[in-house]
Amino acid sequence: MSDSSSSSSAAGKDKEINLHMLNLEQLNMLKKQLEEETSHLTESLQQLRLAATRYIESKEAISTLENSNGKPILVPLTSSLYVPGKVGDSNHVLVDVGTGYVVRKTLPEANEFADRKVKMIQENMSKVQQAIGIKRNNLEAVLTTMQMKIEQMEASQSSGAQPKTTKAIK
Repeated sequence: MSDSSSSSSAAGKDKEINLHMLNLEQLNMLKKQLEEETSHLTESLQQLRLAATRYIESKEAISTLENSNGKPILVPLTSSLYVPGKVGDSNHVLVDVGTGYVVRKTLPEANEFADRKVKMIQENMSKVQQAIGIKRNNLEAVLTTMQMKIEQMEASQSSGAQPKTTKAIK
């Protein structure tokens, strides 16, 4: 963006819009679009944070499994229902790799998998945060332009509301 008079219309597009050429109705539509996109990106960022937290918690759980063969454990059946059990093989875990597939991995392999996932999620979070920043800057430019146009309209209406009282001389 070269100045505050132009705004990118969509994430990832290089399309520039001259905000001063838009009327108030178009600016308002653009404002709503930017607010919706910012909201969606913010929700996506929150989902990424939750995913990263799940992988970090998995890494912590892996560290508690080392040398725990035969130790008692509560096995979750639902989020609030557990059954008692015993750790059978503390050297391997089943890792959910997505879309309902699980893969048997050693504890170090599971840790590496979680590390890769956390790194990937953090990279995506960085990209989403940048996109949110761009959207917010664009929204600020739209709001500033709208305020300027409203002030111009009010100024022209107030000067136009007072008729000039010049008389023609006969």
